[in-house]
Amino acid sequence: MVRFVREIRDTMWSILVGMRITGKYMGKRPVTQQYPDERWSLPDRFRGFVHNDVPRCTACKLCAKDCPVDCIYIEIEGKGKERQMTRYAIDYNKCIWCSLCTEHCPTNCITMSHDYDHSVYRRDRLVYEFVSEPVTPFKPPRPEKPAKAAKPTPDESSEKEA
Repeated sequence: MVRFVREIRDTMWSILVGMRITGKYMGKRPVTQQYPDERWSLPDRFRGFVHNDVPRCTACKLCAKDCPVDCIYIEIEGKGKERQMTRYAIDYNKCIWCSLCTEHCPTNCITMSHDYDHSVYRRDRLVYEFVSEPVTPFKPPRPEKPAKAAKPTPDESSEKEA
């Protein structure tokens, strides 16, 4: 009999605790978003999917070397002026969104986007190919050397000192 009364008391107590939590949120507006139409505003430093701007890529392979899980694949054919990038792919099955690949890129062509929704039904579709046909890698312009100032002749240097 004592056990029966204790169980009823515990049941009533748990109902009161649950109703107290429900009562806190009863007067507040819901924060539901209609997902495909409404999206969260993401912070500036959010690291979404990796994106490569292929026309600015120099095919230096620094991003592939920096990647701790080897999810970036770069293939190059030829040498010198005939050099062509035939493949630039990122396997998002492996990617850990660490942003290490973006840090040492000399042309800042690889970036972390704010895109976070790439739902697919088959895992092989998470390998994104950025190059569909061979591309000539970007060559950044060389910085111009400043013109050297002419050395003053001995006559000019003595005039300045005087």
